[in-house]
Amino acid sequence: AYSGGSGTQDNPWLISSVEDLQTLASTINDGKAAGYDADCTDTGNGIPGNYHGYYFRQTTDLDLNGIDNWDPIGYSGGCYFAGHYDGDGHTITGAKSTGKVDERDKDDADSYGCATAGIFGWVALGSVENLHVENANFKATGKGNYSYVGGIAAVAFAASIENCAVKSSRLESRRDNNNNCAGGIAGYSTGATFKNCASVSNNIQSMAYGGGFVGENDDDYGVGDSKYTDCYAVNCSVAAKTEETRGTSFAGGFIGMIVADKVALTNCYAYKSVLSTEGTSANDVATGVFAASFFANNGYTASVDTKNC
Repeated sequence: AYSGGSGTQDNPWLISSVEDLQTLASTINDGKAAGYDADCTDTGNGIPGNYHGYYFRQTTDLDLNGIDNWDPIGYSGGCYFAGHYDGDGHTITGAKSTGKVDERDKDDADSYGCATAGIFGWVALGSVENLHVENANFKATGKGNYSYVGGIAAVAFAASIENCAVKSSRLESRRDNNNNCAGGIAGYSTGATFKNCASVSNNIQSMAYGGGFVGENDDDYGVGDSKYTDCYAVNCSVAAKTEETRGTSFAGGFIGMIVADKVALTNCYAYKSVLSTEGTSANDVATGVFAASFFANNGYTASVDTKNC
């Protein structure tokens, strides 16, 4: 179905056209990718594989301006991307999306009504590397549930994001009450690893958790701690504003909200960020150069460990 290759590490499937990229997204989102797992059908933690053990490589720059509404590669409720995507230094430009909402199973409170927007929706136990995104316009509105928005990935769950950049993009998360997140590289991180990535000149807006690099870092799921190495957010505008009476507004130059024992940042920086908040309670409104808010629960107080930052 792609422009070449067999999906192995030595001979990856080739993404050489917009149609190839759309095929990758639709195969996962339609539930057809679970049959393509090189070594398992379930990657653990109840997460289906969806190309687990398979490899893709982008061979040219791709312009998505002709796509009215980009469906992300993978979204909530089990349609995750668990493969390995190598952008090979190429760029995806002009992607725009109003998000993909999970409305498949009303009995699944964790995913029903979740909204996802990004080039990738949910990357779980997979990787994205060497990919550049420019001039994207992503906006997702949750229907009574979370909304996740990120330039590379809306959600990075025990994933690896390396050598990636997002530039000159608008990223916005909304919902009809509290809890939504938007970030320049990823909206939400759980046990993910980010290395040598940059968020540059992005406009990020959220009704709860906004970050120049990641909107919310939540490592409370038993897959390890998130790590950031040689990463930065520069010249980004981050706004967290809500009219919800129970709402919270946290805007961070790097991360909006941290729910974790200790997030590690090494050789990272946030520079020339404009942070703004507007909320309903002085206790639930905050800005921070690296992180705006730290959540305390279950006997721990969240913190960030910075080295050479």
